[in-house]
Amino acid sequence: MYVRTVQFALKVGAEEKGLALLREHAEFVARFPGCGRAYLATPIHGTSCMVYSEWDSEADIERLEGALRVDPGASGAFFGLLALVQKPPYVARFEVLG
Repeated sequence: MYVRTVQFALKVGAEEKGLALLREHAEFVARFPGCGRAYLATPIHGTSCMVYSEWDSEADIERLEGALRVDPGASGAFFGLLALVQKPPYVARFEVLG
């Protein structure tokens, strides 16, 4: 199993609109072929949120990221988020061992 995390540091005052777009983006990721499940995690303190997703293969993650690059409208929420974050989202991939 592979895990992909994307951390979004929302601008102060953009939390309400940002959370709505993050929910929409997490739903898009969850429906993408190869994704086992996806969650939106909100902070206990602060304004950084995370979209956490589990994948069958790294190739599936690459297909998702390729789809987002080729078709910015694929997850319209993702590109709408870019105006609401303090800095570009931090993306990381992990392979789950054991």
